[in-house]
Amino acid sequence: TLCAPFPRSAGRGAAGLPFKEDPLRRGLLFAGTERGAFVSFDDGDHWQPLQRNLPVTSVRDFVVYGNDLIVATHGRGFWVMDDISALRQLTGEVLQADAWLSRPADFINVTPGDDDGTPLQRDEPQTQNPPDGACIDYYLKTAAAGMTLEILDASGRVLRRWPAEPGSDTGRRGGRSTNGLPRVSPLWQPVPEAFSTTAGMHRVVWRPVAPPEPNAPGAAGAAGGGGGPRRGGGARLTGTFTARLTVNGRAYTQTFEVRADPRSEGR
Repeated sequence: TLCAPFPRSAGRGAAGLPFKEDPLRRGLLFAGTERGAFVSFDDGDHWQPLQRNLPVTSVRDFVVYGNDLIVATHGRGFWVMDDISALRQLTGEVLQADAWLSRPADFINVTPGDDDGTPLQRDEPQTQNPPDGACIDYYLKTAAAGMTLEILDASGRVLRRWPAEPGSDTGRRGGRSTNGLPRVSPLWQPVPEAFSTTAGMHRVVWRPVAPPEPNAPGAAGAAGGGGGPRRGGGARLTGTFTARLTVNGRAYTQTFEVRADPRSEGR
């Protein structure tokens, strides 16, 4: 029985629906009500909404699969929160800190197909696929100016930096590529993720792919064109990497692993 009071947004009968404890962090509870999903970080003593973009609907069950939280609703399908690693690490001490960098979950660098085909335009009714990369979560107590987030390899070389350096934009554009084939329309490309410096919890996704060599065969075509954009562009990276968040001159670091696709041998 859930004895702690729910927020008013939970509605009547809040404690009558199922709840589940995270299998990896004791005291991290998820509860469903007739109006949505709720989370407790202290074994049910306090609750808060876990709504995000989940519609106001009856939540009937939870499944924790690996690092993902799967929510079963009544009449609104399944809702998945990808990678709850940050929720598992969140504590009262974290929320009192000026900034915090979550340890990213280890990522399996799945080998993509040779061609994704023609992508759907953004106005086509569809749901998002899971992030194709390592999820980097960070928290800011207040807005921070001049902060950076970097990904370093084992040798200390910076592979990716947010915000991006001027002139390093790798986004696809319309027009024609250097091989004469038309590039894919920008309207068919996903909106570039924003790097937020406002107060609160934020996430960026890093795709562990090496940039292609400028003169390598097919480098121009990898930028887009033909039947559809290729998700590649370089070798899929594996190994140990470091995320480094720098806020007001103080650096926070976390290491994580990127493993090879176990199905990739012999392909």
